[in-house]
Amino acid sequence: MNHREAFIQQLKSPYQSTIDFEKFLDKHVCLSDSGEILDIGTGYGGFLHYLKKKHSSLRLTGIDHDRKNIEFADAYARENQSNDIKFEYGDWLNMPSAYKDQFSGIVTIHTLCCFRNIEKPICKLAELNPDWIAMKSLFYEGPLDVLIHIRDLESDEIQDDNHDGDFNIFSINKTKEIFQSLGYSLIFEPFFPDIQLPRKKNGERGTYTVKTEWSDFTQFSGPVHLPWYFILAMKNI
Repeated sequence: MNHREAFIQQLKSPYQSTIDFEKFLDKHVCLSDSGEILDIGTGYGGFLHYLKKKHSSLRLTGIDHDRKNIEFADAYARENQSNDIKFEYGDWLNMPSAYKDQFSGIVTIHTLCCFRNIEKPICKLAELNPDWIAMKSLFYEGPLDVLIHIRDLESDEIQDDNHDGDFNIFSINKTKEIFQSLGYSLIFEPFFPDIQLPRKKNGERGTYTVKTEWSDFTQFSGPVHLPWYFILAMKNI
């Protein structure tokens, strides 16, 4: 399944990670009825549509650096009369100045792991002055960052300069220090989706699960372990 097919599938049937991420946010009281939330790297907006179903009063904005994603997301929202969800072309590192103080919360899913260094992108989020920032990405509870890029030998879809092939894993310790320096406190939880995913027989790219000492549902992609975490940075009062 390519990225387009995966995005469309999520609009029709939310991933378990989408369901659990919303539960994680709701548990920590981030989803007020009057809040406005920004989703960075929104794709086709699957997470925002799910949020809207669960919290109808939220005002939602999704941005993505791929204009084709935004065109599709905008058309889908209009077709489904999702008037409180808007989509805009945007670059994480060059967001409009009008975004400052506009959003109560910022979410980003599977996007931070495409950067090679996280300090600048995290600082860019904090510059918008949200009350909270939540992410699903790859982290390690130790003093190590691990930079990984997948090179698909049977497809030219992902070149070496294409960040969609990055599965970079960042230190929770370092992430916590960065957020603390910006006036935020960090909550983090490992995420193991309660679903079995089979490994493809020919060994090609695709997520699958393996029973390990950590969980019966530890995820891998090819030879790479995917240590998913939900993290939430709350602004210190």
